[in-house]
Amino acid sequence: MGRLIFLIVFLTAIATHLVHIRQAESAVRYEIHKLQSQQIKLRRRLWDQQVKLGQLTAPREVRLRAEEMSLDLTSRRSYLRELAGLAGSVD
Repeated sequence: MGRLIFLIVFLTAIATHLVHIRQAESAVRYEIHKLQSQQIKLRRRLWDQQVKLGQLTAPREVRLRAEEMSLDLTSRRSYLRELAGLAGSVD
């Protein structure tokens, strides 16, 4: 009789712990799913920001912004000519 009671209590304890472990596993799976969804949203946001940055740093866009701001920028070709002229006058 004592063994039977011990066995029932032991199996009940195992069943209780098993339910607890399954609940914990379910909570962890939910958290993983939530974090993966957040990661996807952040990757999309990063992609959008990279696309926007690419558009803003495109040569044509930079030139247009420089003209809007009335910046006196020289072209690479004229800059190289200027450097060549300075190098020639040093001799």
